[in-house]
Amino acid sequence: MSFSGEVSPTFLEDPAAAGDLPEWVLTYARREGLFATGDRVLVAVSGGPDSVALLHLLVRLAPEIGLDLGLAHFDHGLRGEDSRADADFVADLARRLRLPCHQGRCQARDAARRDKVSLQMAARKLRLQFLQDTRRGHGYAKLALGHTADDQVELFWLRLLRGAGLEGLKGMWPATPEGLVRPLLAVGKAVLLAWLEQEALPYRLDASNLSRAYLRNRVRLDLLPHLTRSYNPRLAQTIWRTQSLLQEDERFLARDTALAWDRVARRLAADCFALDLNRFFSLEKATQRRVLRAGVGRLGADLSLTAPQVASLMALAGSERSGGLISLGEKGENVQVARAGAVLHIMKALPDPPRETTLLPDCPATVESPAGWRWQMSRRAHRPGDPWPPPEVAWLNPARVSLPLTARNWRPGDRFWPLGAPGPKKLQDFLVDAKIPRWLRPHIPLVAAAGEIVWVAGVRLADPVKLLPASREVLEITLAPANADTARIWEILRRVRGG
Repeated sequence: MSFSGEVSPTFLEDPAAAGDLPEWVLTYARREGLFATGDRVLVAVSGGPDSVALLHLLVRLAPEIGLDLGLAHFDHGLRGEDSRADADFVADLARRLRLPCHQGRCQARDAARRDKVSLQMAARKLRLQFLQDTRRGHGYAKLALGHTADDQVELFWLRLLRGAGLEGLKGMWPATPEGLVRPLLAVGKAVLLAWLEQEALPYRLDASNLSRAYLRNRVRLDLLPHLTRSYNPRLAQTIWRTQSLLQEDERFLARDTALAWDRVARRLAADCFALDLNRFFSLEKATQRRVLRAGVGRLGADLSLTAPQVASLMALAGSERSGGLISLGEKGENVQVARAGAVLHIMKALPDPPRETTLLPDCPATVESPAGWRWQMSRRAHRPGDPWPPPEVAWLNPARVSLPLTARNWRPGDRFWPLGAPGPKKLQDFLVDAKIPRWLRPHIPLVAAAGEIVWVAGVRLADPVKLLPASREVLEITLAPANADTARIWEILRRVRGG
């Protein structure tokens, strides 16, 4: 059962009203349907004032709402002794409140270097992954986060400065389909600090929140105070109310976008969608932009697209040239959007093409290459009346093939003699003629014999190794993807080839 109620379209801002905080949070939780009776709720606690206040408030409200609480703390390994002191503080808090405590730790700097993303992004992703894994692994229905009205207002300005539309400016939802709830989203930070002081509840402080090296901190410490002093003393309330209105509009438009998505998009493979551009351009411009955002969102990417990024995607979709690709996320490690003919692919970024060469043993044999492909070799009698094999199968004339065979990917300078062509040509020219997008070409597996390419998998056999009417035996090679990345590559190739 979910609760319902009413709350004023504003947030609790006056520290003098701190005594009203528990009732305010209860009313807000009921209005937004954050909890159902009997929910097991995991509370994310960093040790800072926001999360500590959230925990104590939920402990007080749990009997009335009917909640079963636990708490979780994640140490990013960034602040040395201070980080360890935060973890000890949270563990002690859990003991005093007699609540289960789940703790995790990582080295965010190592993750940032490995994934080629910013330290902030790496830390945020690792923390959320730990919290969600803990929530699911221990049977919690909800994950409660301590975001406040101040965080919501800061996010508005951060996204406005970077360029964003309605979907970005609306801010954070009180609740999400992934089980995240934010009970303090209608409470100002000053109220929380006053309430903690009033209740004599200790908390920890993170000195990095005062560093102007981060844009968010400069917005909070410099921009917002200046705008409030010089232009609007009620600026935070004004922005918060604006975001509330934007969220109402967003709920309506999200339903329209979902219907549009179903008309123009289909899932090709794991982590890959294909948009029919003919149908896509029949939509209104605003809906087109929202569909592109939805595609990135459906991949689960931790991305908030800026207006310039969406404009670039729109330009790619409208380009007359096929083969373009845009990488999104820091250093292009998250999502790729690529055009192939009248289709726009939105997918998790493909890994770098492998450089290894895999030896394909003599028949019969099955081997899996480091690149993620499964190769099966066999021999059988040639029957001239057999139908043409499917794209994942190649029939070679063993009398014209120099063993052993090897599997690899495209290399600069490669040449290929396509079946039916008068002679060899550059592999790059052949793939262009075959309308294989530039970004896909390095990922297509090749089979070579004595240094000569005998099969561009899924595309064409080489003419010198074709079967002849007098051929008595077939060397059959069957290719199959062995992981999610190669499954995407193969399905995209199949679609591009019209299979």
